[in-house]
Amino acid sequence: MKYFLAALLSLAAFCLQAQQLVPKILCGNDLFSNLVREKYPELQQSFDQTFEQASQAGAGDRSPLTINVVVHVVWNNPAENLADDIIADQIQVLNEDYNRLNADTGNLRAVFQAAAGNAQINFQLASIVRVQTSSLFEVDVLGSNLLGNLKHDNQGGSDAWSTDNYLNIWICKIQPLTIFGLEIGQILGFAFPPNNLNNWPTQSGSPIANEDGVVLDYRVIGRNNPNTIEVPGGGLLDIKGRSAVHEIGHYLGLRHIWGDGGTFGPNDCAQSDGIDDTPFANAQSAFDCDITKNTCEQVEMFYNEDVPDLIENYMDYSSESCMNMFTQGQVSLMRNVLQGPRSGLLNPVSTASPDVYAIDWNLYPNPASGQVTVAFSLQNASSVGIQVIGLDGRVCRLVAPQLYAAGKHQATLDTQGLGTGIYIVQIQTADGTASRRLDIGR
Repeated sequence: MKYFLAALLSLAAFCLQAQQLVPKILCGNDLFSNLVREKYPELQQSFDQTFEQASQAGAGDRSPLTINVVVHVVWNNPAENLADDIIADQIQVLNEDYNRLNADTGNLRAVFQAAAGNAQINFQLASIVRVQTSSLFEVDVLGSNLLGNLKHDNQGGSDAWSTDNYLNIWICKIQPLTIFGLEIGQILGFAFPPNNLNNWPTQSGSPIANEDGVVLDYRVIGRNNPNTIEVPGGGLLDIKGRSAVHEIGHYLGLRHIWGDGGTFGPNDCAQSDGIDDTPFANAQSAFDCDITKNTCEQVEMFYNEDVPDLIENYMDYSSESCMNMFTQGQVSLMRNVLQGPRSGLLNPVSTASPDVYAIDWNLYPNPASGQVTVAFSLQNASSVGIQVIGLDGRVCRLVAPQLYAAGKHQATLDTQGLGTGIYIVQIQTADGTASRRLDIGR
């Protein structure tokens, strides 16, 4: 869970200091970790065991790995219903940052250059599911609510696609954290770490198996998002689409580089994230770019010298414009997780979900080398759109269907100019989205 969260005070301290309380920006994983320790101790043991197993696994195969992604946009006000191009840009940010193709790699300080790693993890957009709701999504800091209503159709949210086979990302407006009516902070996102070891119950990957995935506030998606978040004390949060990079890091097993101390417990230079090539730190960054920061003045065994805090790392709380790298150790752990407890994400999957939206439609020819016909039956197609999406999340074609008989519609997609490979064709209506894979060859 990333960025705006206040360190929770004891109830007595809260009562004494409420008048001076200033809301903070938090990564929800701080709050989540504390809640799991308090409410689900066996689940916490399973998380720890999974981390230990993944960190000890060998280097393994270094070929590119692909994760299928379903984005659930659950919106109340129109501003929360993010446009396709914003979501596409976010997918592109993920593919750049997880393949070290981001334009700012050169900003990494020389002392850390040799430690930088390329995860070679790709993100393929399988579908965008849109749900309009009247529900609000608020974390209960004194209870056990982890926005479960966001992840269920019958509670005003959106049901997950198979959490074994898809990375589900839910986008919504996360309400500010409050205690007794006083605002204490804003969570930007949170994610469940991996679990699902063979010696644990199959439903222990998260408190509820079909709630596994990543949650993000709608204001932190993409680099082209017109929505903003104010930083406490003035100014706007620097948004580069890296809240998602950070949260998916948690989803793939990474902890914060300062070892997750300090919010609910002690933090010092003995707290470790379990990764050898991330330097010790006794505090997270303050959403800034302070390259002078060296909170643990000690010789690091990996570097054989005293090095500064690694503010360029995606798992810190530095400004998103300063983030630009994972370390090789972090890369190894994420790939071990993806080829271990989360290996189901690598299985070939259908891009159609019968549980999300059912529509009678055909896509032909497929594979294709020229024009492709999309034909479907729907009584009211006045608000229907058809789009072709590349594996980088970019929308390549948009077309409106034509009525040719009672309740019968079709559209022609021209594939000229599209490269060979796999694409996703989506039919979007007011009731939902249906998706299928399209193979283009020449």
